Amino acid sequence: MSRSAAVRRWLAIQLLLGFLVLVCGVVQAQQTRTLNVGELYFLLQEGFANWDMRYPQSWSFARSIYSGLGDNNLDMLHSACGFDVGVKRTWTDPGGAQHDVQVAMANPQKCLDIQTIVVPVSGTYKRYYRNPYPQKVLDGKNRTDVVAQGDPVNPDLPSDVMIYQKANCWPNYGMGIQVECWAYALAHPDYDDFVILEFVITNTSNENRNDVYFGFRAETSSHTHYEDADLWGNYYGVTYWKYAQGDRTGDSLRIYYSWCADDKAEAGDSKARPHPQWGHFREPQYSGFVLLHADKSPDDESDDPRQPVKAGWSQRELSPDLKIATHEVMYDFLSKPWDPANPTSYAMHCDENYNESPNGMYRVLRPGINVRDYDMLTEQEKSGFMSFGPYQMKPGDDVRIVIAFVAGTIPLRWAIDLGRAYENGYPQQATFGLVPLPYDIVNPFTGELMVRRGSILHRSNPADVRLKDAVIDLGKQYVFQHASRAVRLWKSSNVKKGQGRFNLPVFAPASPSLYGFSEYDQVRLQWGNEAERDTRAGTITKYRIYRDYKRPPAMTSPTDTTFLLLAEVPATSHEYIDKQIVRGDKYYYYITAVNDRGIESSMFLNMTGTSQVREDEALTPTRGPDPDWTENVVVVPNPFHAAGATKYPGRRLTWLNLPAYCNIRIYTMTGDLVQMIKHVSGSGTDDWLRQDTFSTMEIVSGVYIYVIEELDGPHGKPTGKKAIGKFVVIK
Repeated sequence: MSRSAAVRRWLAIQLLLGFLVLVCGVVQAQQTRTLNVGELYFLLQEGFANWDMRYPQSWSFARSIYSGLGDNNLDMLHSACGFDVGVKRTWTDPGGAQHDVQVAMANPQKCLDIQTIVVPVSGTYKRYYRNPYPQKVLDGKNRTDVVAQGDPVNPDLPSDVMIYQKANCWPNYGMGIQVECWAYALAHPDYDDFVILEFVITNTSNENRNDVYFGFRAETSSHTHYEDADLWGNYYGVTYWKYAQGDRTGDSLRIYYSWCADDKAEAGDSKARPHPQWGHFREPQYSGFVLLHADKSPDDESDDPRQPVKAGWSQRELSPDLKIATHEVMYDFLSKPWDPANPTSYAMHCDENYNESPNGMYRVLRPGINVRDYDMLTEQEKSGFMSFGPYQMKPGDDVRIVIAFVAGTIPLRWAIDLGRAYENGYPQQATFGLVPLPYDIVNPFTGELMVRRGSILHRSNPADVRLKDAVIDLGKQYVFQHASRAVRLWKSSNVKKGQGRFNLPVFAPASPSLYGFSEYDQVRLQWGNEAERDTRAGTITKYRIYRDYKRPPAMTSPTDTTFLLLAEVPATSHEYIDKQIVRGDKYYYYITAVNDRGIESSMFLNMTGTSQVREDEALTPTRGPDPDWTENVVVVPNPFHAAGATKYPGRRLTWLNLPAYCNIRIYTMTGDLVQMIKHVSGSGTDDWLRQDTFSTMEIVSGVYIYVIEELDGPHGKPTGKKAIGKFVVIK
């Protein structure tokens, strides 16, 4: 072989190896899917490598308060979330050290080598929809979520959407434990404030696995740590075993719940994170996770009321993890009492009768403590924890643990208006003043009047603070209500390992596909008949059209820009024309189907304006071409104040009453050509957005001449018709 041929062969091999590395990297990249049909938006990555939860999803569209679905204030799950599995067995770790216990940890923040320790089974990670994912086509462009549209459809699915995955724990080091998870979400408005996670832990080895523990931890509620408010939590469920035996004095749930509390180091009252300037509460949500079911043993699948065997919380940085702790320390954390030194005086360790004990397996807040007395920088945020076991597992045995993430909050308008009526102590708020509460606030659970219309509340008045806190703390009652629904739904259903059906009289209808068209002086909407084909959704009686509510701009107050009902049409209609528009404005819509029980389909699947660039999904009605354009064409504003225009988006200099197609040439008074605009949209308007020359120089003050030359089509030939006019630029 010649030297040149050898070189060519070597280069070819290197290119092939590089290609294979690239392909393998793509193949091995972990997928991400979401449960996105309800108010609680949940993300679970392949291999349990990332978890996320946002709530309420609809609040993300109140754009003057929140920046969108990724807004920090709606993020209800810190990345310190995941599960631990511990077994008693002798083994040697990758570093050569021998252990009598082995622990696997699926927690992206607490485990550096998660992809080696918890390894996904190839090809098992999938998301399923009960109905085909709806199309969203706007002005001829397909804006459908192509990933979701490619996911498999199963009309017999227990829920409206489900994610399934399977992973092996320490597969190269003989642990012999496999974890499967089915994650369920429903679009029904009574059941969309929680998602259910069904875990099945299986002994896949050919040996017994003794004293197996399954731990679950999550830092629910809240923004990133160490911001201008504190994250607190508590466990309720110590005496659930009594309740399960019929003693109604026992705790009725097994739930860890958390909330955004006040930080005493802040200048103002930071509970629920009020905006320091406008006052509205940005984080009034409560969230947490509740136990729905835990097997008594591999041979007894009935719910064990004495599980979890350990529950409560850790301060986030003091929670042991595989980054720094040994397997022995991790196993002790799963199976032994809480460290009495962590945390301090506000916590109580107790037995299953609420008797305080240094060996207590339950950590709860001490009765009567005031969280405002503690500093978040020393106490840290709380990471909720539950541990289940010990299970004795023969080869092939499995146990099932079912948990639901759950959330609840006061209405968005209350969060805005009560916050604006409360003097919170931040100096910025004083600049803009307070706004009296515009309505009565009535407790939805008791009917009691809580705050009267016209009220102004003050941080300096302890009674006002208690009143404001009582309204925000309704979020706790909501989260308990939603958790109770999740428990009742699970116990009354026959769902197991992705099979069966949740016990609902009727499901929420399928979301219809949406087709939108920006037309002259109107927006045309059309939709599909998917809901009418949904056999588990009852009879469809009507469709509802919602539009993004455009309030007049106000410089001194936040406005909620959520969607409002625009129209209702009978089920026989599949088209609506919106004529209540302003030319050039951007409009966003969603359409729901309503069944004979009044249940609506999910608002989130066909909603426009949800892309990364929101304006890409806007429908913008235009002015039609003017048949008498030679007489009526006009440029606005005239004069054009360039400095003033910088205050408004787009800095538009606009021609109105144009022909469908034309060239617009702009000249100086001395006849120099400044710019040419090709108008090919077929509408009667066009803008000169940049106001620059051919050489990209900004235009100067002065008088300009425009010449409009009609064309016989887009990029066509001149028809011979022209119009000439002038405009003035002031800089």
